[in-house]
Amino acid sequence: MGYGSGLPAFMPKLTWQCDPQIDDLVAQYPEGSVILDMGAGGRRVAAHATTVDFVKCTGTDVVANVCDTPFEDNHADLVIATGLLEHLEDDDAFLAEAFRVLKPGGQLHVEIPFMQQYHDDPIDSRRYTGPGLERLLGQHGFTDFNTGFHIGPGVAIATLNAYYASMLFEGKSLPARIASNAAFFVATILGKPLVWMDRWMKHKKSAHRLAFGVYCTARKAQPEAAKLAAE
Repeated sequence: MGYGSGLPAFMPKLTWQCDPQIDDLVAQYPEGSVILDMGAGGRRVAAHATTVDFVKCTGTDVVANVCDTPFEDNHADLVIATGLLEHLEDDDAFLAEAFRVLKPGGQLHVEIPFMQQYHDDPIDSRRYTGPGLERLLGQHGFTDFNTGFHIGPGVAIATLNAYYASMLFEGKSLPARIASNAAFFVATILGKPLVWMDRWMKHKKSAHRLAFGVYCTARKAQPEAAKLAAE
């Protein structure tokens, strides 16, 4: 229900990034830099970015398992994984692969849901808090963290309300499906003010407790730093 195929795909969208990260991050890597967008899903964050996905989408440059890519060691300056880790069977395998293909000092940027509803594509396996995501990347050899949330609590509350309203009328009959979609639509419209309030709520000290999505940008440790950390 909601955001799927058929009629739900045309429903108003509530997801809005109150603190978008990608554009500013990619701007730090001009043409000539190697950017790998893992699980890009058809988007292109920059003309010189290489898009990687396990299925061929419009704009996919490399069709590959993101946990086992054809790239050489120390190949990339930046690896991006947004809305990807929750859909993988093995997030550890992906992070090991990201570490392998990054140059020493290269960056990994991960965005993952925290308070988002279950959404299988084709599976949905995990959620992280910001500190939890930072700790996970640290366990895989990354350092120099920039962690926060990019989708706020208003989106989380409005989205959950819309799905709950839809679920109240859920059923197999045509009238039930119509009522369910109508409830989702109305709840989405009513929830828009909560989404817009994230412009203000993102500055609240406790906003991270109800954030819809979190991010962490981290750097592959230089060999010297990795050796010191091991000692």
